[in-house]
Amino acid sequence: MKQRKLFFLIVGLVLLIAIFTGLFFYERKAQNTPEPPRAGELQEERYFLTSREEEIRAVWVNYMELSMKDGDQSQEAFLEKSKKIVNNLCESGMNTVIVHVRPFCDAFYPSAYFPWSAYLTGTQGQALPYDPLALFLDCAKEAGLFVEAWINPYRVSLSGDFESLAPQNPARLWHEQGEDEHLILCDKGIYLNPCSEKAKTLILNGVRELVEHYRIDAVHMDDYFYPTTDASIDAAQYAAYQAGGGTLSLAEFRCENVNALLSSMYAAIKSIRPEVLFVISPGGNITYNKERLYADVALWGQNEGYCDVLMPQIYYGFQNKVRPFEETAKAWAALVTNPKVKLCYALGAYKCGTEDGYAKDGTKEWKENSDILSRQLAFCRKLPKYDGVAFYGYTNIYLAKDNEIMQKEWKNLKNMLQ
Repeated sequence: MKQRKLFFLIVGLVLLIAIFTGLFFYERKAQNTPEPPRAGELQEERYFLTSREEEIRAVWVNYMELSMKDGDQSQEAFLEKSKKIVNNLCESGMNTVIVHVRPFCDAFYPSAYFPWSAYLTGTQGQALPYDPLALFLDCAKEAGLFVEAWINPYRVSLSGDFESLAPQNPARLWHEQGEDEHLILCDKGIYLNPCSEKAKTLILNGVRELVEHYRIDAVHMDDYFYPTTDASIDAAQYAAYQAGGGTLSLAEFRCENVNALLSSMYAAIKSIRPEVLFVISPGGNITYNKERLYADVALWGQNEGYCDVLMPQIYYGFQNKVRPFEETAKAWAALVTNPKVKLCYALGAYKCGTEDGYAKDGTKEWKENSDILSRQLAFCRKLPKYDGVAFYGYTNIYLAKDNEIMQKEWKNLKNMLQ
């Protein structure tokens, strides 16, 4: 009897020890297992790149390439698409992805200021049950890519149809409230008015939201500034400016509106996370930028406080009679004189295998040569100001299986990017 009692006592003790040991390790495991990232929460710090000392090698991924509206809209489908994009970039030697997150006063993430993009579900404002930007960031960061969140801050729509906008779209709300002074309505569509303080506040709030809630490495703005030179679009605001004692010409007034937004965006980004960069990608024509788009690229490249990186879109061939590539690249190298502003040359991969109707005598250059991009990169690397290269765009490079010229171009180029 005593032996049986002793046996059960020993068994009981062993069971108690096993239970307490299991509970201890379960608790340790629970404490050390990270929760999946929630929409809007910052990604883990270990993935974040805090400097940009290496050569920039970037590719743009636009809203059409991220679109889910015509097929499977599930989280699994978007994740599969994101992984494929990231893998393609990494395998070809890229270290940076410029991903479209706000193309039309909308968002590829749950935003407090902008409706969901129509390119996710087919209907602007219709939500997805997951956060596409957070998923894309997970994939990109796991692969070690530097991520630039690409926005078009002024562009609202390619048409003038307000009914196509979500009911909560800020532009539609202003229009319905009779506040069209915050908008530009022209033959190119609907834009936010750069001279509107209300529009400026909206844009800045959207930038702050991205930097605060997502572990992006840069905010990226491209070449959509003023959509027209028409004097009527801001006649009332310019008249009020003059009545208040303003002495700038209309062109100078518009340039200053753009400059004010950019300096405010730069300051907003740095006030939240100083390590996040502000990248601006203007068109390649320096004169056209200032005189037609009111984008004073010389000011941004020669002074601190506007941007960290200028990425001019030099989408011209060597034989382009209107704007030769070498001459244009040299002009940009001479223009960006501030040592704190990096210069990254954007090259037009989308032109490979096509005719360039604006090049005059150089119209067929891109169809007759398969080494233009590699020669352009080699030329830029020798310039006195060079920090990297970017290619537009993803589909033209990685999905153009039937473009023989593009395939040859990329084969030549890949050897220079490893």
